[in-house]
Amino acid sequence: MVTRPAPLVVKLGGRALEAPGAPAELALDLSTLVPEQPVVLVHGGGAEATRWGERLGVPSRFHDGLRVTDPATLEIVVAVLAGLANKRLVAALRAGGVNAVGLSAADGVADIEPHAEAATLGEVGRVSQVDTAFLNELLAQGRLPVLASVGAHRGKLLNINADDLAAGVAGALGASLLVLLSDTPGLRLRAQLVERVDADSIETLLAHPDVTGGMRPKLAAAAAAVRGGAAQAVIAAWDGPGTLAGLKAGAPGGTFVEKAATLATGGARD
Repeated sequence: MVTRPAPLVVKLGGRALEAPGAPAELALDLSTLVPEQPVVLVHGGGAEATRWGERLGVPSRFHDGLRVTDPATLEIVVAVLAGLANKRLVAALRAGGVNAVGLSAADGVADIEPHAEAATLGEVGRVSQVDTAFLNELLAQGRLPVLASVGAHRGKLLNINADDLAAGVAGALGASLLVLLSDTPGLRLRAQLVERVDADSIETLLAHPDVTGGMRPKLAAAAAAVRGGAAQAVIAAWDGPGTLAGLKAGAPGGTFVEKAATLATGGARD
C-alpha cells in the first residue's frame, strides 16, 4: 500500500495574488505540486471585503489585527469570501489544470465556536474541530479543497480569521508545512528579517513593539499549527512561479516557525 505524504496547507492573504497573472502562476505552481503531495488551500479576502464595505457605506474596524464583524459586516464578508473570492479562485485554478473544489468551513469542514473575544470582535468564530475524514476523502480523490474562512455555529454564520482556519486545518491534518502567504515577506524586528522562530517563543514575540497589525494573528496561527501537529509553518510573500516549491525546500525569504527540537538539531525540512 502506497503511503500518501502529509499534506501541504497554503493560506492566501487577500493581497497575496493581486498582481496581474498571479492566480495563473499559482495554478501552475499547484499543478506541479499536487501529483506529488496533497494540498489544501485556505483563503482570506479581507482587502476585497473592505472595498465592498466602503462601497456600501460600512466602515471596517480592526482589533489586534482581526476584523470587528457586526451584522452588516458579516453579510459583506460572507458574500465576498464564500462567494466571489472563493469561486473566482476556484475558476482560475481549474482553468490551470488543478482539480479544485470550493468550500467554506461552514460546509462540514470544521466545527466553529464563538471567539473568546466575541464581546469585542462581534460575529467572529474560531475553529474547535476539523473534520479530517472529510478533507482526507477529498484529497484521496485527487481534489484540492479551496476553503473560504466562513463558518457556522448553531445555524448562525460567523467570520473566521483565515490564518486561524489554516492553522486548525494544518494541525489537524499533520501538515508537512503551513505556508502563510501575504504581501509581507515575514517577520521583521528592527528592520531585519527573522528567518527562524521557536513556536514556544511566540508569546514573547507578540509583546515586541515591532509586531503589529496582521503579523500578530499570523504568528499566533503559525505557532498554533506547529503545536497542533503540523511539522512547521512559514510566513512569506508570493514571489511568482516556484514560490511554493522554494518554501517547501526551506529556501530563504520567509520566517519559519518550528518546534524547539527542530531548531536545536537543525533538522531538515520536507
